[in-house]
Amino acid sequence: MNRDPHQQARELIAFGSQGLTDSQRAQLSAHLDECAACRDYAQAAEQLVRSLRSVPLAADRTLVCTTQMRVRRHATQLQQEQERLWLVWMSCILVGLSAAITTPLLWRGFQWLGEWARVSSPVWQVGFMVFWISPALAASLIFLARGIHLTDTNGTSQG
Repeated sequence: MNRDPHQQARELIAFGSQGLTDSQRAQLSAHLDECAACRDYAQAAEQLVRSLRSVPLAADRTLVCTTQMRVRRHATQLQQEQERLWLVWMSCILVGLSAAITTPLLWRGFQWLGEWARVSSPVWQVGFMVFWISPALAASLIFLARGIHLTDTNGTSQG
């Protein structure tokens, strides 16, 4: 189904010269060379755009102040979020390094203690695992309990 060439030309004019591909520009130029009605439409559209651009537009002072305040607040929130993420990353790195250094020492300590107390290997190994994982479990439970009490039904912080 072929479309009306005049309607197609008006649609291309409405896009403006920046939104067209080279082939669309060539097609529009060829049609405007042949069609006086579409050429008049293009000139009227161009004059309308120029007229609209020449009208000075000033925003209300309160709108400008409100917008500036919201932009500053959003920038502050983004900065705080970035700082929190940096702290989280640093904490993760420090915890990882601490675990990498202390785990072998703790293992050897439990091994020595197991040999000294003459306890079988599986017993002191289970003791090591309980001792090793319990701080992470305790912290998880504290954070979970604290997080439940900090948020209300709207998802905002209470404290």
